[in-house]
Amino acid sequence: MGVILGGNLMKLKLAALLTMVLMVCVFSKGHTFDGLNPTPSLISVGGGVFNITRKTQKAGMLQLEYKGSPFFGKKLFKVRPLLASMVTFQGGFWIGGGVNFEVYLGCPVVLTLGFAPGFYARGHGKDLGYIYEMRSSVELAYRFKNNSRFGAQFYHLSNGSFSSKNPGTEVLVAFYSFPLKWMFKEKG
Repeated sequence: MGVILGGNLMKLKLAALLTMVLMVCVFSKGHTFDGLNPTPSLISVGGGVFNITRKTQKAGMLQLEYKGSPFFGKKLFKVRPLLASMVTFQGGFWIGGGVNFEVYLGCPVVLTLGFAPGFYARGHGKDLGYIYEMRSSVELAYRFKNNSRFGAQFYHLSNGSFSSKNPGTEVLVAFYSFPLKWMFKEKG
C-alpha cells in the first residue's frame, strides 16, 4: 500500500511541477525566448541537501559550477561544458567535469540534463564506496532577460559499480547562475 501511495504521490508531484512550468510559459508575456539569444558562460552557486532520499546521514551542502559557452546546438537545444564542485557540511567533497545538455522550452524555462565524472572524498559523511563518482543531473531553471537563472537541480552520485560497494546518493540543490562577464565588467 505504501509503495502504491508513494508512486501516486510522485506522479502528483511531477504533474504539479509540469503544470507550474506550463503556467510560467503561458504567463511570461513580454519575455519570449526563441533560443537565439546569446548564451554566455555562467557561474552557478547553490546550496541544498546531500543524501536527501535517505533517512540517515543527510547533510547540508554548497556547490559552485562553471557552465561554459555552448559549443554545439542552436535554437532550442545546446550543449555546454561543465566544471563543478560540491562540499558537504560533514567535510565531504566532490569535484568533476562533464557536459550539460540544455533544452529551451520556448519560454524562459530551461531544462538541463548533465553528466560529469569526478572524484569524491567522504570527510565525516557518507561512504560512497569509491573515490571515482559520476554525477547524473537534471535541473529546471527560470532564465531572466539578463541571462541569469534561478532554479532547482537534482542529481545522483554513483561509482557505476567500479567498486563492490556502490550505495550512491541523491542531492537536491537550489541555485542561482549569473553570466561570467558580470564579474569582469569593463570600466569606462
